[in-house]
Amino acid sequence: METEVQDLEGAQKLFWDVLYNTDWTEWWLVSLQTFHVLMFCFVVITHRANWHFLSAIIFLFLLTLMYFAQTINTLAAQNYNQFTNEQYFDSDGLFITIILLLPCALNCILFIFSWLLQSWNLMVDLKRQQAKRYAASQKKDK
Repeated sequence: METEVQDLEGAQKLFWDVLYNTDWTEWWLVSLQTFHVLMFCFVVITHRANWHFLSAIIFLFLLTLMYFAQTINTLAAQNYNQFTNEQYFDSDGLFITIILLLPCALNCILFIFSWLLQSWNLMVDLKRQQAKRYAASQKKDK
């Protein structure tokens, strides 16, 4: 139990170290942040507009991006000098997990919550209509 707590504290320290020691003004990190903000906006817009097909496409895109994160990490580690001055990409994939996977996973979770909410609302509407029809048929029978 104590080693689990120490592992958790070590993981938290690594997480915050990565966030604090990263130069967030580099062009590719700003671009990635912009990408994540746009994906969040797409989640909200597709939810409000009921664009189910577009939300499914974006959801699958994010899942595909998450699937290939290890390959992206390997390629970025090999070619980091072409787009940054520091080697952020470690073999454990901590940096790519924090900057790419975590926001993508959160957006995917938001998509799932959105779909569950829409399903809930559809079921409530359906049951209300069924109740109205049942009440109307009971009036006719009397």
